Amino acid sequence: MINIEKVKKILEILSLLSRNSNIEELLSGIINNASKVIDAEAASLLLFDKNKETLFFYIALGEKGDQIKKSFSLQKGQGIAGWVALYGEPLIVNDPQNDPRFFSKISEEVNYKTRNLLCTPMVVDNQIIGVIEVINKIDGIFTEEDKEILQAFSNQCAILINNAKLLNDLLKTNIILKDELDKVKDSRKIIGESPLIKEKIKLAEMVALTESNVLLQGESGTGKELFAELIHYISPRKNAPFVKVNCAAIPENLLESELFGYKKGAFTGANKDTMGKIELANNGTLFLDEIGEIPLSIQAKLLRFIENKEIQKLGDSNPISVNVRIISATNKDLPKVIAEKKFREDLYYRINVFPIYLPSLRERKDDIELLANHFLKKYSYETKKKIVGFSQEAIEIMKAYSWPGNVRELENVVERACVLTNSQIIEPDVLLINPGDPKNSFSEIFKEMPLKDALNIFKKEYIYYLLNKNGWKQTKVAQILDIQRTYLSRLIKELGINKY
Repeated sequence: MINIEKVKKILEILSLLSRNSNIEELLSGIINNASKVIDAEAASLLLFDKNKETLFFYIALGEKGDQIKKSFSLQKGQGIAGWVALYGEPLIVNDPQNDPRFFSKISEEVNYKTRNLLCTPMVVDNQIIGVIEVINKIDGIFTEEDKEILQAFSNQCAILINNAKLLNDLLKTNIILKDELDKVKDSRKIIGESPLIKEKIKLAEMVALTESNVLLQGESGTGKELFAELIHYISPRKNAPFVKVNCAAIPENLLESELFGYKKGAFTGANKDTMGKIELANNGTLFLDEIGEIPLSIQAKLLRFIENKEIQKLGDSNPISVNVRIISATNKDLPKVIAEKKFREDLYYRINVFPIYLPSLRERKDDIELLANHFLKKYSYETKKKIVGFSQEAIEIMKAYSWPGNVRELENVVERACVLTNSQIIEPDVLLINPGDPKNSFSEIFKEMPLKDALNIFKKEYIYYLLNKNGWKQTKVAQILDIQRTYLSRLIKELGINKY
């Protein structure tokens, strides 16, 4: 007969725990109260990793808890906990030294004597998600009543754990959906009819159907991000997250936590468990833009993740299995960077399974008019002007220009022309490009306009020029401009400065 007071205590505990959506705090509360209810010296909660068929100590309380959590895991079927996870049956062992199922190695290595133990499974939808184990009854041995209480506790806790995981999955999905909804619907469309760009699109479509990691190479502004999106959205992973990380835009001291996430308390300001971009991309695609900018120390950790399909959050000793496809992009000559000892050769071969070199705009001049008209439709609508096209002279000037900033620069030129023109036809005077001086696309004299407008045009062009020249490293450009990086970020947003 189960003690009514203990049952009431269980229900009270579960009621409190169910209000907590933080899975680590939830599990800590479960295991702490389980040990109190059963009157045990120590208690552990082990979760089952289906990918590895392994039980790992997620929570371990008691004198040796920290040591056990950091150092041990069990195969399914190994030890009492492994046996319970394998067969799904609760088990009382009051004489572990004479039980062949007992795994004595942990007790011996941490110098802790196990007198008796009780273990029960946590099951959801006929699937074992883990076990709760209590060790050393404070007074006497574990009884059938203890087993019934702990099993009832485990059954309810399994549901709570599952709900917490579902909530975290929903939060994760919401983060991804918000990122996706911020995109323009047609942004994934690659504009171009030249044989060269068609060849690259065909390569992207071929590799999209595989799981191979892809390295997109080419100058800044050639559309590497668009190709990464194209590969993801026609791949078998298309319904899973597409997560972008601009490795050049994130300060070195923040990049590791941005990629791998962190546990609450891992460092000053880490007020809650936070998923990194890699975990957010689970089952989907991670796009690492400007991968050549990743510091060597983080390259080593990134390599381990690619090889083992596991990550470890800052401040956490438990690995997390993830299934992520990597698409990387760079405008650097990585073999040269490798020779300079600034990029790991082994990482290069991991990310460069399928390389695609994207042509510059000057290599696909047949696409210039097509792209210009595409951007014209966009910005004539945004500026609320009825602009119908370009004059033939303007088209010839655009084709003669070398476009050092590639498609991104072309888009900025068309946007600026739409702002400046008072005509239905874009003429050369509002393009502000000089084919004879390809290094400077804004050296023409400004037409008469209010000083505020002229200053904004200059700010936008000059900041764009510096960003493009310095690989879109905002910290470096802010130093050149002698302004705060946060102010630069605000200017970039207010002036509408963007990469392709």
